[in-house]
Formats: sequence, structure tokens, C-alpha cells
Amino acid sequence: MVGKLIKHELYAIGRVLIFFAIALLGFAIILRILLAVEVYGSLTVLVMLFFFYAILAMSVCTFCLTISRFSKPLFTGEGYLTLSMPVSADQLIWSKLLSALIAELFSTVMCVIAVLILLIGFDWSVFVEIFEAIGPMLSQLGLYLRNDPLLVVELVLQFIVSLPTGLLVFYLILSIAQLSTRHRVGMAFLYGFAFYMGVSILNVCIVAPALELIESIHVYLCIQIIISLAVDVACFLLVRYILRNKVNLIV
Repeated sequence: MVGKLIKHELYAIGRVLIFFAIALLGFAIILRILLAVEVYGSLTVLVMLFFFYAILAMSVCTFCLTISRFSKPLFTGEGYLTLSMPVSADQLIWSKLLSALIAELFSTVMCVIAVLILLIGFDWSVFVEIFEAIGPMLSQLGLYLRNDPLLVVELVLQFIVSLPTGLLVFYLILSIAQLSTRHRVGMAFLYGFAFYMGVSILNVCIVAPALELIESIHVYLCIQIIISLAVDVACFLLVRYILRNKVNLIV
């Protein structure tokens, strides 16, 4: 069932996101052609601006769509249909979370492809010089990682557990905001501002000073992993509780 839900979510996101991807790749190709024929003028500058705006739009649109696909089907009139399906709250959350991560991966890949298209035909000697400049540092880093394989495992785990954190936090903020009977969008912004302000203060005043006292990189990374994992689990469980017991649908 989760697979079917993910397929539905990806279709809903993809039918909008594909146009941004086409526009981004189109601007990259046009800009590459203009640079290849050495047309340096206002047209090239304009297309370059549109190219960078397209990259920004691709990223912002992906995030907005993933957030919208969580809120609208659950907390508006569509929620009567969504919540009446024979699926659990866990399946709904997992499907929306995984589809959002896939959409973000697609957006990242499209941006990378667009940049690679732009780099076709460039003088790679510049990049060779850059690599030669940072080569010794990369070699030392690689040697350090080879001598301490556990560090690689910890870095990978930290990356994995931190991936869904931002989305789950936003899911929780939207879930709490829908409990209000009026001005839900405004309340979501208010709760989000209060949450991130509180996290920033907590991090600066307590967490960061405490972590600075830790000398072992392994202990430091393990604590970071535990914190990220705890945030993920807490957000997931709170969102699940709200979906099961506290949904206040907008008619």
C-alpha cells in the first residue's frame, strides 16, 4: 500500500516539477549554445539570469510541493477522502516522506545535470589546477578515513538520519497549526519561527558549548546521530498521534 501511495504522490508532484526541470535544462542548453558561439551580450546575460533563477525555482518549488502534498490532502476537505482510505497514519506519513525525499533527489540531479551541460566545452585546466591545489588535503582526508573506517560509518549514519529531519519538523509544524480554527497559515509561520528560534537559542547556549567539551570525534558524531534520530522519531510519533486523534479538517 505504501508503494501505491508513493506512486500517487510522485505523480502529483512530478506533473508540476517536470515543467521546471524542462525549463531548467532548456535554459542550460540555450546558455551553452550562446557561450559556444561566443555571443557575449545582453541576451547571454539575460539567459544566464534566467538559468540561475530556474535553479532557484527548481529547489523552492520542490520544497513547496512536498510540503503542500502533506498538508492539502490531510488537513483540507480532501482529508475526508484521504483519511477514509484503508491505510494507517504510519503509511501516510512514510509515503509522503519518501516521495518528498525522492522529489528532492530528482531536483538535485536535474540541477547537477544543468550545471554539467553548462560546463561542456569549458577549459578543464582550471578545474585541474583547483584539484591540484586541494589534492594534498583530499589525500590526507582519504588516508585518515581509511585508517579509521568507523568514522566513515558514523558520517554515513549522520547523513542518513539527518535527511528527513527538516521535512518531519515541517510536518509537525503544519500538523500543530491545523489544530487552530482560524489563520492556520499564519499560525504555521508563527510556530515555525518559534520552533527554529528556540532551537537556535538551545543550540547556542547549551548544545554547542557542551559538544565543544568532547574531545573524541566518535563521541561527538554519535551524539549528533542520537540527537538527529531523536528529533526524527519524536516528530514522526507526534505527527502520527495528531493524524490519529486530532485532525481538524477544513471544509
